Amino acid sequence: MEYYLDNAATTAVLPCARAAAERAMDEFGNPGSLHGAGLRARKLLDESRSALAQALGCKPAQVTFTSGGSESINTALFGAAAKNRHLGKHIVSTQIEHDATLNTLKALKQQGYEITLVPPERDGSVSPDRVAEALRPDTILVSMMAVCNETGAILPLSRTRAAMKTVCPGALLHADGVQGFCKIPLPLKELDLLSLSAHKIGGLKGSGALYVREGLRLPPLIYGGNQENGLRSGTEAMPQIAAFGAAAAFRSAHFAENAAYMAALRDRLIAGARAMGCAVNSPESGAPHIVNLSPGKGRSEVYIRTLSDRGIYVSGGSACARGKKSHVLTAMVLPGKNVDAALRVSFCPETPEEAPEVFLTALAEVEKLF
Repeated sequence: MEYYLDNAATTAVLPCARAAAERAMDEFGNPGSLHGAGLRARKLLDESRSALAQALGCKPAQVTFTSGGSESINTALFGAAAKNRHLGKHIVSTQIEHDATLNTLKALKQQGYEITLVPPERDGSVSPDRVAEALRPDTILVSMMAVCNETGAILPLSRTRAAMKTVCPGALLHADGVQGFCKIPLPLKELDLLSLSAHKIGGLKGSGALYVREGLRLPPLIYGGNQENGLRSGTEAMPQIAAFGAAAAFRSAHFAENAAYMAALRDRLIAGARAMGCAVNSPESGAPHIVNLSPGKGRSEVYIRTLSDRGIYVSGGSACARGKKSHVLTAMVLPGKNVDAALRVSFCPETPEEAPEVFLTALAEVEKLF
């Protein structure tokens, strides 16, 4: 039997999402067309937007569909920077962000913006006091992830908003919610912008969304036929969008029970890993679905390949990093051996209950090979 424990990288497509995508492929009309086929596609688009909005707790008009989390983040950051440029050119984020955020910030720096990246604490968390200290009157944008994709750390969005109201009330707050959506409660009322990805919750790859606070208008990243209220042009990818809406509806309907189930898996894994002598690199109060740990021997790529041979699939961190040393764990100033040996285990609600113990047993067997 195979145990897929890399759900922070991507998840299996839910049956309801698959069915919704197939329906959209049958209703293949262009949602912008005025004939019957187009109107049926438009109806499905509206239903999918409403489903995602209900899962978020917002109005359908506040949801813009994109090609994924990266496009959503790019749209938010470039758009917010341009929107608020008259207020200043200072942007605050953290050192543990996903590359979609960090590389967009690098591009903004080349355009003349000043970027401050707040370092994490040794346990992977981000101090709200450090974020508050980084704020300035000319800060125009703060961007941080809701949940760190490598350690599961939950970042202080609500306390950051409170500090912004005092220091830089005109600044916009963007959250990368790719790992947080349907995993933890998101403080939507505190946010101006929120980026989402479908394939982290059982939808299809190539689909994402951007929540935009009511009344906020951003310049688009992609120009064309003015689809998605002019913020994201291009014919809508209806199979992906329909699957996203279905997955979001399903996950949100079972949010509490899913979070409790994954948290129980996480707690057992952490307890067992510590009993084996592994270092746990995730904070105690992390998200329920991610555990980052470092065994005592070897390098992460060796563990990953050897565990894979046993049908157990984990990662060494972000799938986008593809074997590079983790910038997140490095920023946490962990010992080099911990960074080199780090493994990320990530669950979903369909993860078998015995998975933590199966993983730990296999890990102990692999340790004997060194």
